[in-house]
Amino acid sequence: MSTPVTYERTESVATITLDDGKVNVLSPTMQQHVNEALDRAEKAAADGEIKAIVIAGNSRVLSAGFDLSVFNSGDAAAALGMLSGGFELSIRLLTFPVPVVIAATGPAIAMGSFLLLSGDHRIGSPRSRCQANEVAIGMVLPISAIEIMRMRLTRAAFQRAVALATTFSGDTAVAAGWLDEIVDEGNVLSRAQEVAAEFAATLHVKAHRASKLKARDEALKAIRAGIEGLPTEFASGN
Repeated sequence: MSTPVTYERTESVATITLDDGKVNVLSPTMQQHVNEALDRAEKAAADGEIKAIVIAGNSRVLSAGFDLSVFNSGDAAAALGMLSGGFELSIRLLTFPVPVVIAATGPAIAMGSFLLLSGDHRIGSPRSRCQANEVAIGMVLPISAIEIMRMRLTRAAFQRAVALATTFSGDTAVAAGWLDEIVDEGNVLSRAQEVAAEFAATLHVKAHRASKLKARDEALKAIRAGIEGLPTEFASGN
């Protein structure tokens, strides 16, 4: 069976592509494969082989979020593990040792949108809808998700995203802070790889990481506190 995550290196840039043939749900299995690809990229970065990475979706979507079948299975431990793993993945991207460029090749929904917000530079197309849809489907947003959005979105967009499940796309998504660039639909991945190559050629990776860790210190502590509090949130239904 083919893997839902592929890893490809071109000069100093590694591209990690999520493609489960459907909507790239961030199930425990998908999370495991993504982390394995990030392990490989982190080792390559330590060895000086790469200096930036691209995270991309398939032709349909970046990611539609968590696997709802796990939530509906009745296995509380599995659901909690999936939640924790998703937000740990966000922290990993926010603290990654080299620049992270995310190619939103399609919509980024729920945890997929939080993954998008965890990149250093985010590129999408006019069809890259960005939405935290939890309150529209009867779920309360976890604290970690709220803190990720608080860090990256404008104040007005943050309130709309959290309380109203507002969908952002196109120039509105850029203005709100979901995306940094909009390009033609067929150029999202190539543009992401171009930007990653520019970062690889121009940035000092140690200074890059040290600086973003300083800039994100407060938010990272809040996201981490949210992860640690998930058992209480999950048990109370909040």
